[in-house]
Amino acid sequence: MVLYDLISRNIKIKKRNFVALGCISGLANALVLALINNVAENISDINRENHILYYLILFSLTIAIYGFTQQRLMTKAARTVEKAIAGLRVELFECVRYTELSTLEKIGKERIFNTLSKELQTISQSAQLFVIIGQSITLVFFTSLYIAYHSFVAFLVVSVLIMLGASIHRLRANEIQKNMKLSFESENMLIHRLSDLLDGFKEVKLSNPRADDLENEFIADSTRAKNAKTTTQTLFATDFVLSQITFFAATGAMVFIVPLLSNVYTDVVIKVTTASLFLIGPITSIVGGIPIYTTASEAANNVLDLENELKLASQKAQKQGAKGPSEIGTFEEIKLEGAYYQHHRPEGERPFFVGPVDLTIKPGQITFVTGGNGSGKTTFIRMLTGLYELQAGQILLNGRAITNNEQDLYRSLFTAVFSDFHLFKQLYGIRVGSQQEIDDWLVFLEMNTKVSVENSEFSTVDLSTGQRKRLALLSTILENRPIYIFDEWAADQDPIFRRKFYEQVLPKLKERGNTVIAITHDDAYFHLADVHLKMVEGQLMEHNMAGSEGVSS
Repeated sequence: MVLYDLISRNIKIKKRNFVALGCISGLANALVLALINNVAENISDINRENHILYYLILFSLTIAIYGFTQQRLMTKAARTVEKAIAGLRVELFECVRYTELSTLEKIGKERIFNTLSKELQTISQSAQLFVIIGQSITLVFFTSLYIAYHSFVAFLVVSVLIMLGASIHRLRANEIQKNMKLSFESENMLIHRLSDLLDGFKEVKLSNPRADDLENEFIADSTRAKNAKTTTQTLFATDFVLSQITFFAATGAMVFIVPLLSNVYTDVVIKVTTASLFLIGPITSIVGGIPIYTTASEAANNVLDLENELKLASQKAQKQGAKGPSEIGTFEEIKLEGAYYQHHRPEGERPFFVGPVDLTIKPGQITFVTGGNGSGKTTFIRMLTGLYELQAGQILLNGRAITNNEQDLYRSLFTAVFSDFHLFKQLYGIRVGSQQEIDDWLVFLEMNTKVSVENSEFSTVDLSTGQRKRLALLSTILENRPIYIFDEWAADQDPIFRRKFYEQVLPKLKERGNTVIAITHDDAYFHLADVHLKMVEGQLMEHNMAGSEGVSS
């Protein structure tokens, strides 16, 4: 059972406690029926002998036992499931953290968001239901024993009809699962369309045809999700009605068929009929809970599928217990030898690749990388920083090749502001030397009147793109890593601050011993670079001031 396996994977479930509490609760519930039938049958004798108080106390005690055990059972189940889900959240977060960028791009953030939010929430909401279903099954078992005690024939009739109802649902299980999977995929696409609308809102507002196409695609995906869910709910509704009809048939059989098949007294018929009616509640709970249980099981499958995909695709050895070195040494030289990376493209499309690249980077250099849009500059930067794992060639640090176990340490040499940067409001992982240093940089970046930093957090990030880039720059400056990557950083700055970036910020970083690699199109400042590289259709060329070009070495 995938749902149970997922919940019990990281926590020890004391099954004996759950079974004991469930049995006591179910037995107490069944005893209520037995007591009521017994008192109703012998009410005249009980009144005559003044035993009514005794049965009342016994009845109240049975209810108290049921209430106590049921409450304990549901509370323990909720705590167990929530503890398991908390562990799953952390596991999935770590899986995403340790996976590679190319894998993350292939999986898509929509699927990850949907799994971490909706699917785990579905499992969480089903916690109490599991207890109710389990307790209902126990109650059906003990009530069936009660019926068998009074009439074995009645027990056989009830059992056959209950199994008939269960088999109806079982026959539909594959179709239900197929429609639920389609619904999950359609909802992932809905999140993707919504992300397109919100992230590209400006572009959508500028083009009615684009807005119309996006809305049409959203409607189509919504319709697919609606149809899949409607079909699933229709199947559940049909199963529910059929199971209720089967149950009513079982109750009718107690009156019309059992007396024909066996010699039973009138009081026995009344008892087994009452008992069969008593089964309405638990059987309805079981049948009504099947859709939620099926949904939760499918959610568990989706969680496991995502986790397995992340683990299989990740090149990290930490899950197997392997550990890399604790330090990688100082940066004296980085060499790319035959570095090559090719993007995955659907069959029939022309593949795009960068490389092979041979390049040497020295400390304290300012390197500019230029080239047309789509020439491969960003891919090259991701190869250099280790965000894309090379498919051929190698990276050498201080003359020694970087191994898989050293990737994290190698990447820690870099800090970056990418063109699609994300500005963290909290300065995660940055240990600030002094508040004065932050205030000085805020003044230098002309942001002191708009933002302050308190408790390692920006007071606001609700700013223009250019201003947010300045705060991202401040974050990298405070990190003080050996190598700085800037991807079109100045593109959103006004002319005055653009000049300040090239003529003051970059020299400051160089004086401090930092290496700078900047993707730029600002040809007015090319003379400030120590090295000028040009990317042409995935090939990196060294560009000199005289205008001649050659393959970099």
